[in-house]
Amino acid sequence: MVFDTIIIGGGIAGLQTAIQLSRCLRNVAVVDASNGRSTVAKAYRNILGFPDGVSGKALRDAGRTHALRLGVRFFSDEVSELSEHEGRFFARLRVSGYRLEGRTVVLAAGISDPFPDIPGLVDCLGKSIFICPDCDGYETVGQAAAVIGAAPQAAEMAVQLRYYTDRLTVINHAGSPLGAQEGETIRSLSIDVINERVERLAHQNGMLTGIVLSGGATLSVSRAFLAFPGARVNTDLLRPFAVRFNEKGHVLVDPRTKETDHRNIWAVGDVIPHSQQVAIAMGDGAQAAIWIHKRLQESIT
Repeated sequence: MVFDTIIIGGGIAGLQTAIQLSRCLRNVAVVDASNGRSTVAKAYRNILGFPDGVSGKALRDAGRTHALRLGVRFFSDEVSELSEHEGRFFARLRVSGYRLEGRTVVLAAGISDPFPDIPGLVDCLGKSIFICPDCDGYETVGQAAAVIGAAPQAAEMAVQLRYYTDRLTVINHAGSPLGAQEGETIRSLSIDVINERVERLAHQNGMLTGIVLSGGATLSVSRAFLAFPGARVNTDLLRPFAVRFNEKGHVLVDPRTKETDHRNIWAVGDVIPHSQQVAIAMGDGAQAAIWIHKRLQESIT
C-alpha cells in the first residue's frame, strides 16, 4: 500500500494532522511509540473548553479514536530510517522491520526531555510540577514555588516565574555554577538559591507538599518547575534531506504551509520553532494537512 501521507509521531500535532487529512479522504499512516511529552502531561489547563484541565493521555486517546473512525492506520513503532526514491518516501520501522511507502511525509516527533531521576517526580509531573512557564506559570499564583534544575537555566526560568509569585526558590540540583550576572539578577528579585540535590518529592496524589533536600531539610512548596539543559528535538530523520534547522535543532518551515525546504516533507508541533503549546500544535497539524491535500491534488507521481 502506498499512503498519501506518513506521519511520524502520534502526539497532539500528529493526530490533528491525521484527522484533517482523513477528512480530505486521504490514506494516512501514523507511526507512534507513545513516549512523547503529552504522555506525561496530566492536566493541560490552558486549552479552550477545559477549564478544569485535561490530561495529555485523554487528548491522545480521544484523537486516536477519532482518527481510527476515519480510517487512519496506526503503527506502534519508531521510524529508524527515512529515505526517498523516485519521488516516493520510505519509512523503515525499527521494531517490526516494515517499510512504509508514502507520497508525502509529516514529521511530528516532538521533543525528548531530560527528566531527572527523582523519587516522586513521575507522580507530580503535569499536576504540580511543570516545565513550561508560558503554559503553567499561572499555577504558581499565590503559591510557594521552586525551580529545580541547573543553575543558569533554573535562574532564567525563575526570573520568568517571578512575575507570578514572589515566594520562589531556585534549587541548583545539578550543582552547576551560577554566573555573576544571573546571580545579581536573582538577588535583586529576592529569589533564594539552594545548592543541594533533591532527594525526593513529598506529595499527596501528585500534589507537591515539599522537597526533601540532600542536607536533610524539607523545603515547603506546593508547585515546582524543572529547568535542565539537554532537551532533544527529534529531527534527526530529516538530516539527510535539504532541510534547514535553527541553532537548537528545530526544523525551519514555511510559516504559511508548514512545509520544509524539501518538497513534500512537512513538520509540525514541537519540532518547529514556537512556544510549544498544545493549541499551537493542533493548529500546525490542521494547517499542514490542508496544504498537503492541495499538493496531493496536483497528482503527485
